[in-house]
Amino acid sequence: MHKYTRTSMIIVSVANGLLLFGYGLSLPFFTIYLISQRNLSSALAGLIISLAGLSRCVSSAISGELADAFGRKNVMMWGLFSQIIAMFALGLCIETQVSVPWMLICYFLTTFLGAFFRPAANAWVTDNTNARNRVEAFGIIRIGLNIGWALGPAVGGFLVRYSYSVAFYFTAILYAITILYLSRLVRDRKVLHSHKRKPSFVSTLLSLKDTRLAKICLYVVMITAVNSQLVVGLSVHCKQYLHMPEYFIGWFFTINGLVVVFLQYWATKWMKKIRLSTAMFLGCALYAVGFGSVGFFGSFIPIALGVFLAGVGELIVSPGEQTLVSNIAARETRGRYLGMLMVFYNFGSAAGFLMAGVLSDLIAPHYLPGPWLIVGLIALLAGYGFWRMRYRLTDSEDGKQTAPIPIKKDTITLN
Repeated sequence: MHKYTRTSMIIVSVANGLLLFGYGLSLPFFTIYLISQRNLSSALAGLIISLAGLSRCVSSAISGELADAFGRKNVMMWGLFSQIIAMFALGLCIETQVSVPWMLICYFLTTFLGAFFRPAANAWVTDNTNARNRVEAFGIIRIGLNIGWALGPAVGGFLVRYSYSVAFYFTAILYAITILYLSRLVRDRKVLHSHKRKPSFVSTLLSLKDTRLAKICLYVVMITAVNSQLVVGLSVHCKQYLHMPEYFIGWFFTINGLVVVFLQYWATKWMKKIRLSTAMFLGCALYAVGFGSVGFFGSFIPIALGVFLAGVGELIVSPGEQTLVSNIAARETRGRYLGMLMVFYNFGSAAGFLMAGVLSDLIAPHYLPGPWLIVGLIALLAGYGFWRMRYRLTDSEDGKQTAPIPIKKDTITLN
């Protein structure tokens, strides 16, 4: 039985912040690099980013299963160490201007290895929380993530003006710092790890026989495809059609991150008072309004307002989806379920990246708001799906607090 402590969550939150700061320094600008420096088309660049995202689906499933069998910390550490090597290699490929295929191999390795951390870390968070406090815990993690996301692209936007390769080297250095930090402060709750069984990746896939998990994953694919427009769709839109400088694009990423930094705590407090399914619908609606309006504007301020609204939607949706999956998972399958969530999260990102490139090439030249109206519609459909989930969840799983709660005195511990 383990107490929920904000200190533990802050430790993991800081680690996630360092990782997202490093990520934001370099990887969001890789699409722009492929288009502007290697002369690839928007559609081809989007296809490359989406295929790399699909590789993260595989590694997310592997990570979750290994975290259940061998421990959360081991998976986090080895995943980060491997990614450092791949990130340095990618920076070297960019610096030496190697052929595109060799550079893309390093990029695919970077994205594949980068997906090992989150499922294991989320399972660690779930081990140290109960259903009542889980949404708040994931909210704290989101604050760290978005402090990193707020700072990384803003700094990266200036770095890539001088050297894309240096940005990737700095990313690898920050990942190394994160390993040193976590190795001293994070301890596994060994009693919670299922050492009685070997990893079973067939069983990982069969977890989708839980129709509630399958439905949540479907809606996560849809809303994550919407969210990924910030990285590829907005970048291409602002650079190719509005001719904005890179640092403007970096500031859009920063605005998105700052929304979560300053509003996430209050959002999670509010979310604890209503059903998760209701909160998810409202978050998806904000995504629809924020991104759906982008195509109608051509200057920084109104687009920034749309990014702000989408950011508010994100700070509701992201901890909500993680909490929903955690709430329906048994103790011995938490890593597996959260790994599957990340599989579909990454699949949604890949689909969104590809969608961004295709819509930018095929629809935007004829009707500039068209891609963004499609994105808004997808967000609304996802929101309706989450709202319908209330009929498949218990009150506890859906975050509704009943009164009186018979086991109130035990609510700070894991069942």
